[in-house]
Amino acid sequence: MKKIVLVVLISLFLDSLSGCRNYDTALSSQTPTVMAQQYQGVIPCADCPGIRVSLALQQGGRYSLNEYYLGSDNVSNTEQGRWSRTAEKLVLISGKGEKRYFRPLSDGLEMMDTQGNPIQSTNRYWLAAVK
Repeated sequence: MKKIVLVVLISLFLDSLSGCRNYDTALSSQTPTVMAQQYQGVIPCADCPGIRVSLALQQGGRYSLNEYYLGSDNVSNTEQGRWSRTAEKLVLISGKGEKRYFRPLSDGLEMMDTQGNPIQSTNRYWLAAVK
């Protein structure tokens, strides 16, 4: 009787180990990757001709975002922080804790609103992948 219990316990233990292996494999296969590491574009601006945006995603989860306001006297903004990606969104979190959202497309990124929803506008909020 003790041998049967021991065999059942060993079988359960080995099954649980194989379950962990499958879980790790599933996680690694679902981890999204960023196809391009740099993006650029000009987005609409309420009081200027546009904002030239450059986004660099660095290995290790860091990013640098530069915004240059066209038609102004060299007004620019540089932001750095951490990035992460889900299946549907790229999330930038600045050093101040502010979030920006983008939707990855085959040839770039589409900017999203502050809640991570598509921007409802006839203007295009899009950054192209830099090769």
